[in-house]
Amino acid sequence: MYHTGCVVTFGKVPSQQLIDRKQELEALAEAATRASSGTPQLVVVWGRRRVGKTFLLSHFANDRRAVFFGATQQAQAVELGRLADAVRRGLGEQAADLAGGGFASWEAALRFFVALAAEEPLTVVLDEVPYLTASTPGFASIVQAVWDHVPAATRLTLVLCGSAIAMMEAMIGARGALRGRPTLTLRLSPLDPVHARAFIPALKPAAFVEAYAACGGYPLHLRAWDPDRSTDANLLRLAGMAGGLLLEDAASMLAEELPHAGGYTRVLAAVGRGRTHFAEIAAESGQRVERPLETLIRAGLISRVLPVGAPRGARASYEIADPYLAFWFGVLYSDIPQIEAGQGSAVLSRKNPSWQRHLGAVFEDLARLHARRLAARGELPSDLVIDRWWASSGEPCEVDVVGLRGARSVLVGEARWQARPLGSRDLAQLRRKAMRVPRAVELPTFALWGRGGVEDRILAADVLGFDPQDMLSL
Repeated sequence: MYHTGCVVTFGKVPSQQLIDRKQELEALAEAATRASSGTPQLVVVWGRRRVGKTFLLSHFANDRRAVFFGATQQAQAVELGRLADAVRRGLGEQAADLAGGGFASWEAALRFFVALAAEEPLTVVLDEVPYLTASTPGFASIVQAVWDHVPAATRLTLVLCGSAIAMMEAMIGARGALRGRPTLTLRLSPLDPVHARAFIPALKPAAFVEAYAACGGYPLHLRAWDPDRSTDANLLRLAGMAGGLLLEDAASMLAEELPHAGGYTRVLAAVGRGRTHFAEIAAESGQRVERPLETLIRAGLISRVLPVGAPRGARASYEIADPYLAFWFGVLYSDIPQIEAGQGSAVLSRKNPSWQRHLGAVFEDLARLHARRLAARGELPSDLVIDRWWASSGEPCEVDVVGLRGARSVLVGEARWQARPLGSRDLAQLRRKAMRVPRAVELPTFALWGRGGVEDRILAADVLGFDPQDMLSL
C-alpha cells in the first residue's frame, strides 16, 4: 500500500482504494490545474508516519506527467543518482538524456525540472524530504533560491512531503527558508474511526472499536489486524510479542517526529499513566514541561482540553490525542522489557484494567464524534457546539457529551463501554448530572451510547439511544 524509496508506476491506478482523502486529493488537483495554467505551485504535505501520505500522492501523480522520488537516508551523491533513475522511469529516456545522465547538485536538479515545465505541465514529488535535509545541509534554502527565480509562466507543481512534523513545520515557519513560499500546505491526520472501518469491514462494530483503540487510524496497523482472530489474539500477536507491529511502531514514529532532547517521551509517558494536569505531569516527568507540552500540542500528539463552556480560569486537562499512542503509552510502555522477554501474555492480562480504561476513553470520543455528525446531518440542531464537560469546582461531576446552543446546554449525553444495554438507572444518573451542566434548559435532550446498546423501553422523543453500529455509520 505504501511506496517508500521508490518510483510510482504512472499510468496504472494503485491497487488499493484511497479512503477518506477526497478533500486533500481535490486540493492537490486544483493546485496542478493552476500550474497547468502557468502559475507554478509549491505544495508542502506533512503528517506522521503511516497516515498514507505517499499513497495519497501516488494517486495524485497517477496519469500525470510526473516524477515521484522517495528519499532514503543515504549520501547526497547516492540520492542524486536515484533521482536521475526516477526521471528515467517517470519521464522516459529522452528526458533523462537531457539531464546528461545525472545531476551534480540539488540546485541543478531543481532547475532541470523548472526547464522541463516551461511549456508542458510537470509534477515533481519529493517524498521524505527530512532525509534530504540530513544529507544536504541547507536543502530548504536551495529550494528557496530556485523557487524565488522560477519564471512566472512555468507549469511546475513541486510537492515536498515528509513525516518529521517539527522539521517540516520549521521549513515553512516564521524562521524557515520557505516561509511564505508554499501555495498549498496539507497536514494529513490519521483516519477517523468511521472511515478507518473500511480497512476491516468484516469486524462487528464493537469488535472494530477494540481494533481501532489499539491500531488508531493508521492503515498499515488496521490491515495487520486479523478479523478472523479474537481481540486478545490480535493484541498478543501485534502488541504482546517482540517485533510486533503495534509494539514497535510507536518508537519509530516518535523518533522521526521529535528531537531526542527535551524529555518529550517522559511527558507522554506521564500523560499516558493518567497524569492529566500540568503540575502532575511536571512532577511525574521530573522536569519543566511548558515547552515540551507546547511542542507536543503543536505536533498533534497531546491535546489541551477544557470543559465546553468553561468559565474563565478553568483548569485544563492534557491527554494523548492519538488512540494508538495512548494505547502504547497507557498499556504497553512500562512493560516493554517484559514483553520482549517473552512475557507478553502475562503482561496483557495484568494490564487489562488499563486496556479497559483506554477502551472506555476511545468509546467516549467516538460518542462525541457521532453527536457532531448527527448535528452536521441535521438530526440534532446544527448550531450545537459539542464536547465534554466537567465541574471546575464543588463536587466532582463529568459528562461525556454536552451540546451548547449559545450559552445553554440543550444536549446531555453519556457513553459507557459495557456489555449490558443501558437502562433506566443509567438515564436517572444522567438526569442528575444534567442539573450541574452550564445553564441547562428546562427540557434538554438526553443521549446514551452503549457498547450493548440502550433498552428500547427508555427511549422517547427527548431520550436518544445508540449502539456501536449507529456510531460507526456514515
